[in-house]
Amino acid sequence: MPKYSIKTVASLTGVNPTTIRAWERRYQFIVPSRTESGHRLYSDQDVEKIKWVVEKQREGLTVSQAIQQLHEAPKPKPARLYDEELMEGLLEALLSFDERKAHDLINRAFNTFSFEKVTKDIIGPLLMEIGTRWENGDITIAHEHFATAFLRARLSTLSLQMPMNPFLPRIICVCAPGEMHEIGLLFVTLYLRQYGYDVIFLGAGFPKEDLNVALHDIDAKCLIFSCTLTEHLEDLKEAMRFIQADHPELVIGAGGHAVSLHASEFESAFLGDTPEAWTEWLSTI
Repeated sequence: MPKYSIKTVASLTGVNPTTIRAWERRYQFIVPSRTESGHRLYSDQDVEKIKWVVEKQREGLTVSQAIQQLHEAPKPKPARLYDEELMEGLLEALLSFDERKAHDLINRAFNTFSFEKVTKDIIGPLLMEIGTRWENGDITIAHEHFATAFLRARLSTLSLQMPMNPFLPRIICVCAPGEMHEIGLLFVTLYLRQYGYDVIFLGAGFPKEDLNVALHDIDAKCLIFSCTLTEHLEDLKEAMRFIQADHPELVIGAGGHAVSLHASEFESAFLGDTPEAWTEWLSTI
């Protein structure tokens, strides 16, 4: 589905808008849709075609030769299967603490697909799988922290390429006081940024008093807590009450494994367990 402006495509591919328009006219291998006002809109497939041409240029081919190869290339492996291969390879690399291989695989993913596709179909499922394995005791906290740190570092700069909708509310994401497990919070942050929300990721939990002071300097509509361990639930509830008293207009939500186990205690503040539930909760703010 066409959704990217020419400026976004230029950012994703490294090809300036003037060159993209010239390739359209001369080679007609991409045909963007148009908005009612006449602005170009490109699809994931368009972005992948441009990336193909750029890669072939690096190998020494001319643009016309690259496009000819594109038309003659055998039908590629279904994207869904390739997504799964990359996700499984990245998971294996992270769980074996192979940082170099992890960087190579994530670079391959971003060179092949658009940023949105990589985050939605590869990194999103990867975060969920790591979180599930940790909760089940299949991996250690060292594995989880290594994977979280790696992905957070890569996504913190890349996510700036994602368009932000100025009409959507600013949201702060932070772990419950004392909570150090960021996987779930990182996944929610990634999900929100995909849909254009301006998200401030504060990460691991810290004292409610410090968070309360910071909130006076941040013009936010919503605060989302994540809590994985049940031992932090009481501190989370106290923090929510403390902050709500000083910021009565702030919408506060909570999610995570521990919160899900005690969802009834959080009533309307409970985000839910799935992206669909998060969307429904967000619609209320």
